[in-house]
Amino acid sequence: LHSLKGHKDAVYGVSYARDGKNFASGAADKTVIIWTDKGEGVLRYSHGEAIQCLAYSPRGPQLASATASDFGLWSPEQKAVAKHRVTGKVLSMSWTNDGQFLALGQFDGCVSVRDKSGGEKVKIQAGGPCWSVRWSPETRRAEPNVLAVGCWDGTLAFYNLNGSQAGETKRLGYDPCDVSFFGEGDCVVVAGANREARLATVAGVHLGVVCAKKSWVWCARQRPGANAVAVGCEDGSVSMHTLSFGTVHGLYHDRYAYRDAMTDVVVQHLVSERRVRIKCGALVLKIAVYKDKLAVQLPDRVVLYALLDDGTDRDPHDMQYVVATTLRRALECSLLVATSDRLILCQEKKLQLLDFHGRLEREWAFDATVRYIKVTGGPPGGEGALVGLKDGTIVKIFVDQPFPVTVVKHARAVKCLDLSRDRRRVAAVDDDGAVAVYDAETGALVYEDKRGGANSLAWNTEFDDMLCYSGNGTLCVRTADFPVQTQSMNGFVVGFKGSKAFCLHQSSARTVDVPQSASVAGFLAREEHDLAYAVACLGVTEGDWRLIGVNALDAMRLDVARKCFVRVRDAKFLELLNFVERAARRGEAETGALRGEALAYQGLFQEAAKAFAKAGKVERAMEMFSDLRQFDEAKAWAEEHAAGAGGAGDGAVREFAHRQAEWAEEVSDYAAAAEMYVQAKQWDKAVALLGQTDNRDKLAEVMRALGEGDAETLRACAGHFARLGDVTHAREAYNKLGDHAGLLELFVQCERWDDAFGVVRNRPSLEDRVYLPYAAWLADHDRFDEARGAYQRAGKAELSRRMLEQLTHNAVLERRFRDAGYCYWLMSDEIATVLKGKKREALSDAERDDLERFQEFKDRSEIYYAYHLVHRAMDEPFRTSTPSTLLNVGQFLLAKFASRDEMPPGVSLAYVLITLATHGETLRAHKLVRFAYDKLQSLRVPKQYAQKVDLACVLSRAKPFTDAEELLPMCFRCGSTNPLVSGKGDACVTCGGRFVRSFVTFEHLPLVEFEVAADISKKEARRLIEEEPPRVESKRGGGGGGGDVLGGDQKMFFDDGENPADAMLNLEDPFARQMAETHAPIVCDREMLRALPPGDVVIKPSGCSPLPPRYFRVMDPDAPVTVDEAGNAYEADEYELACLERGRTPFTRKPVSANAEMASAPPPEPDTPPAKEAEARGWGVARGVAAVQKMDLAGASEAPKVVPGAAKARSRRAVPIS
Repeated sequence: LHSLKGHKDAVYGVSYARDGKNFASGAADKTVIIWTDKGEGVLRYSHGEAIQCLAYSPRGPQLASATASDFGLWSPEQKAVAKHRVTGKVLSMSWTNDGQFLALGQFDGCVSVRDKSGGEKVKIQAGGPCWSVRWSPETRRAEPNVLAVGCWDGTLAFYNLNGSQAGETKRLGYDPCDVSFFGEGDCVVVAGANREARLATVAGVHLGVVCAKKSWVWCARQRPGANAVAVGCEDGSVSMHTLSFGTVHGLYHDRYAYRDAMTDVVVQHLVSERRVRIKCGALVLKIAVYKDKLAVQLPDRVVLYALLDDGTDRDPHDMQYVVATTLRRALECSLLVATSDRLILCQEKKLQLLDFHGRLEREWAFDATVRYIKVTGGPPGGEGALVGLKDGTIVKIFVDQPFPVTVVKHARAVKCLDLSRDRRRVAAVDDDGAVAVYDAETGALVYEDKRGGANSLAWNTEFDDMLCYSGNGTLCVRTADFPVQTQSMNGFVVGFKGSKAFCLHQSSARTVDVPQSASVAGFLAREEHDLAYAVACLGVTEGDWRLIGVNALDAMRLDVARKCFVRVRDAKFLELLNFVERAARRGEAETGALRGEALAYQGLFQEAAKAFAKAGKVERAMEMFSDLRQFDEAKAWAEEHAAGAGGAGDGAVREFAHRQAEWAEEVSDYAAAAEMYVQAKQWDKAVALLGQTDNRDKLAEVMRALGEGDAETLRACAGHFARLGDVTHAREAYNKLGDHAGLLELFVQCERWDDAFGVVRNRPSLEDRVYLPYAAWLADHDRFDEARGAYQRAGKAELSRRMLEQLTHNAVLERRFRDAGYCYWLMSDEIATVLKGKKREALSDAERDDLERFQEFKDRSEIYYAYHLVHRAMDEPFRTSTPSTLLNVGQFLLAKFASRDEMPPGVSLAYVLITLATHGETLRAHKLVRFAYDKLQSLRVPKQYAQKVDLACVLSRAKPFTDAEELLPMCFRCGSTNPLVSGKGDACVTCGGRFVRSFVTFEHLPLVEFEVAADISKKEARRLIEEEPPRVESKRGGGGGGGDVLGGDQKMFFDDGENPADAMLNLEDPFARQMAETHAPIVCDREMLRALPPGDVVIKPSGCSPLPPRYFRVMDPDAPVTVDEAGNAYEADEYELACLERGRTPFTRKPVSANAEMASAPPPEPDTPPAKEAEARGWGVARGVAAVQKMDLAGASEAPKVVPGAAKARSRRAVPIS
């Protein structure tokens, strides 16, 4: 192609790049030239000595070149060639398949493995000059990265990439000049000084001579993708040699043995796919298999193997072979056949019989060359064999008989033959590819296929008259004299067992499934049920088994039919067989009726009905269609039967109509079933189905069609309407029934409370059924106050209490302390309702416990109400209360804590003390601050406040130990000043009088408590207070004044008259004289009560009937006082402002309205003046403030009493808030 000139001396090496676009040449002129595939030189570089060898990397354009002293690595991206020194002259080199490592074979006997950058990774010391090195290819069989090294000490060795030797060093007896891998890397081609190229395994087993030359062979390489080797010799000749490898195999039934890797035998069980590999260690020449024996011919011996016999029942799929004996003798033969204890060798025109020790026992000579031998079996020592000759003669021999027997004379040379299982037919394939079948006894031709192309055949080993043969990519199967069935198959068939054919294709055996349905159908067409069953046993589909069974049943071959249905486990046909057999034993087996049953079991119902009718069994056809729910067909046959019976079958027609309705219900066709029940006027079933299908319109029609006597059905209709939420039709049904209780339950379920209470107004006896669910509904919608009332009306006070307890518990856990206080007050109000009208001395033990609980709940309600302000001031970023209010709250809470045994849950004393200390410091209450910090030192303070408290405690020591004078509270009874915190709680340290605080700012109110004499009842005391004082003229002057009403609560104001302090100093006043006596209660008799101005008296209700009310006198005319229904006192203006800000009262949370201009007073108790009189006394509106709307006092146990003031006089009297 090209003659290139570029070197000045002999060229020693050439190497092509992987992509074929470039190649390199190296010469004795010390240069390397890189050429293109068109012969154009593109690059030249040089070494210091002659180039010895070149090698391109298989993974890229990197080129390695070597000399006697160094090697270089070049790649296009490098500007210069990197050169590395070596210890000896480089004779050969080879890259690994991934291009990462380069092996250098040197004259000093070393092999240096370098990485792609030139660094040495491994150094291997061989026995002589390493004339050839080669890495194994990347194939399935080759070990990865194995290096073959041929040395001129006559050895061949293999090494791993890490330098370790793989296997033993092989002595060749000559010096190898070139070593290269062959095939898939399991063989090597070695060329050398012996003037031959030889093929050997990587284990060193000699396989054969590729070629023999007259001079040394310097190079031998396999042609890629072909079994050909190119050989280059010292005399300058180049030759190509093709290698052929024949298939060496053997087969007996389902055991197939073949040669693998030239020196191994693989035995494969074609059914179970089990395999076993036998390593023979030499070239396998022939293989023979017979039953449990395996014969392997090697160049110098024959090895006999047998299946392992351990004395137990042998697994038919067992693959454990052991060596039975070895015949150490080289045998020359073209065919090898094994029997149970002998070997048959074919040598052209004669056969030799040898025992397993190699002794010749017999010879058979023939007139023509032996082409094929097939062992046909027989007793041990008496086996027979069919022999096919080149002249077409087929003879039979027996190992114990000296004379062959001619079976048949075929016209052409026999290529393959086989004997049927019953030994009655012989089949053969000739050289023309024709197939012929002969009768083994008469020699007559039974069947012939002259189309040609056949290459092999086999009889089925499990069925006598079934033959298969292959050729032209097709498998042909012939059963009996039926037409041949074909299917695709590559290769040639070597065995046929059951429904599986074994074929050999490219030295691998595989199994091909052969369908048998056509053969079964052919035998059934001839009514040969036994043969059809025999073919089915080879392997057919479930449908084929049923087909045979049905045909056998139709032909009354019950034995065959039973075996078929047992195979497919068809219980219904087995039941039919039992029925037929019982009928046959009773003599009742009628062929027509039995045929009808069989057709029915096959699903051919119309044909079955005709068969029944023909046999006079029309009722059986009617029953069949009824069971199939084909009621139209059943009715048609019933009507036909009735017509034939003269009308006697009308009952059957009605019966089928009833069955149809039931079946429609079973298959969930409720609409059709309900329609039929309606037509039959079976209202209860119709209503049940219509309700199940939610058919409201049809259900309404049925409901209106019902009479008053159908009460249960009407009630069912109403129930379905209620479930569907159709209140209108449900109400109509209940009204038709006159069932008011059911109607009420309907309204309750639908939460139509207005309609429910409308029913209750007409039927008061049913109200218990409404209020309890109504209360639960209110509670679910967070309308707890209304729910409490509903529970009370339902007589379920315990449910109301339980609801309040849960609300209280949740409020405390969630730190909603104002809500907790409100809930505790509601719980105390519940107890007060229970104890209403009872006297303390008449209480039972349980009622006394309730009274204690009332007091505890009332106390907790006040604590949580006040603590809410402290908690919000501590935890919220913005303060909503003034420092003075928080200081008052802290004092109030400390006084409450001092009177209790334990703290309420969720209340922190540390929070209270920190609040006092923080805001006391702001208001200059230094003594209180020091007291609070001292107490905090003994408590566990929250972590975020601990450091701040410690610092503030130290700083408080530097402040004066006094409180600001304006902060000290004054007692309105004795006029003395009190400390902010005292050991006596919220009471005067001088006179013992208890302070009363406003529940808005928690400041002290100008109130002095007094008691009424023991002989004066509550009613009389109220009457005496309401009487006008004896003096006609008021010392306060005629400035006028009056009581103002805010939502039914009255607030009294002093006129600009006499100073109350002057009244306190008037020792002629019996009230003033008792005020001067310290630590003694003020007790008013009748005269004193009459003398008190009504507007100066405040009555605080106890909230519970067994507890008496408390009486107070207002001492400051400029500070009107208001009392709510919980008994808490307020400064009137503060109370009005709090109500307007929140839209409800501060403590009891009763809603108020700022738009109401007038509110009536609360309903008077029986001992109070009539409403008309109270109205006449001029209850008006508070100055400048819109009245708060009237609130319901029905739930209060004891409402505070209204004491109207005199005309034109201002009243300090406080009245309750409704």
